[in-house]
Amino acid sequence: MNEIDNNHMETMNIKKLSLKVSIPMVISMISIALYGIVDTVFISNIGANALTAIALVFPIQNLITAIALGIGIGINSLLAKTLGEKNNKKATEIIIHGFILVFISWIFILIFSFIGLENFFGMFTKNKQIKELGYSYLIILSTCSIGSLYQILFEKILEAHGKSKESMIIQFSGAVINLILDPILIFGYFGMPSLGIKGAAISSVIGQFAGVLFGLIIILKNKIIERKYINNIVINKEIVKDIYKVGIPTMILEAISSVINLILNKILISFSEAAVSLWGIYEQLQRFVLIIIYGLNYGMIPIIAYNWGAKIKSRVEECIKYFIKLSIIVTLIGALIFIVLPKQIISFYDVTEEILQIGIPAFRILALSFVFAGCSLVLSATFQAFGNGTYSLIINLCRKIVIALPIILIFKNALGIYVIWYAFVIAEILTTIIAIKLFRNVQKNIIEKM
Repeated sequence: MNEIDNNHMETMNIKKLSLKVSIPMVISMISIALYGIVDTVFISNIGANALTAIALVFPIQNLITAIALGIGIGINSLLAKTLGEKNNKKATEIIIHGFILVFISWIFILIFSFIGLENFFGMFTKNKQIKELGYSYLIILSTCSIGSLYQILFEKILEAHGKSKESMIIQFSGAVINLILDPILIFGYFGMPSLGIKGAAISSVIGQFAGVLFGLIIILKNKIIERKYINNIVINKEIVKDIYKVGIPTMILEAISSVINLILNKILISFSEAAVSLWGIYEQLQRFVLIIIYGLNYGMIPIIAYNWGAKIKSRVEECIKYFIKLSIIVTLIGALIFIVLPKQIISFYDVTEEILQIGIPAFRILALSFVFAGCSLVLSATFQAFGNGTYSLIINLCRKIVIALPIILIFKNALGIYVIWYAFVIAEILTTIIAIKLFRNVQKNIIEKM
């Protein structure tokens, strides 16, 4: 990080700095959400089976993203703190470790793709067309996931260096390319063959590799990696440990989300295939709201971590308060839209009347959880910034599995599909209470002692 960036992190007005760092991150995260939303909107025009197939694919996609985000966020937090300590040699070591860890992760994904995917869809449905559509889409994304993994890594490296605009360019460029190619490859425009659901997967992969290319150019151009330190780098167990100490909770969070969705898909398909399609749509649109919070959080983490490393207590406290306020504003707006306009939102997709009937009350109930989810997510990211992965893990376990899943499994037969919607509202409320109590411990043991 250059001297100007250091001065910004230490002296710029927190509100101005937060917006400067976070807005590009929010745009970047929105573009991530657009990958899935754009694919699904176009795929919904192929047919109901294609929409159900995509809904079943989401959990595996999220697992791949979880690996990338876990490594990326672990590096982001450790790198920002190291830069705050003015240790450029270690900063380069951390980045090189990220390159190695991402490649190893892709090898494992590749092995799983050829061994485990073929029978995956048979766990949920006997519909042959759904299984074939889902597999043809997912096998392309998983085997070519190295693009997605490195794209996210490059974003997090740039964000730690205060270069959030450059990070935004990486992700946004990929999303735009995906948006342009989707209809061309799916429906066969401009003389191209009509590839259907395979075309959606190929356009996503091309967009991701474009992001990698842009990222590599930006990193080399800005001399983020200091070459004089590269020759002497060896695998450092402590660096790997520190990366995963912060990153594993993120991996587990996303993995838990995937497991929950797999379980929910199994439960929902017992009601109807339309219910599975509806949940897939909700996950995307709800994620579109919460992903803004994730974007804000990814901007907040390096600011807190840097000022923690620089031991500037007042800026750490001000930053946390400001991001909580932002999360409340964003989630309130999102909740109001879901409550007032559920039919219009769902109809953006080419859906059946059955999906609309299930979806309208579901969206209104689930929207009640948004504000609580936003607050707990900000506090969870705060714990990550301080290197406390355990607290972050507790919050995310409570949000996704410890509270909601038992309620669903116990009461689903008695209360039907509505228990799923109310279970997540209850879980978010209780998780927020737990997060506040854990944050008080962080205040006492870390912030007050700075």
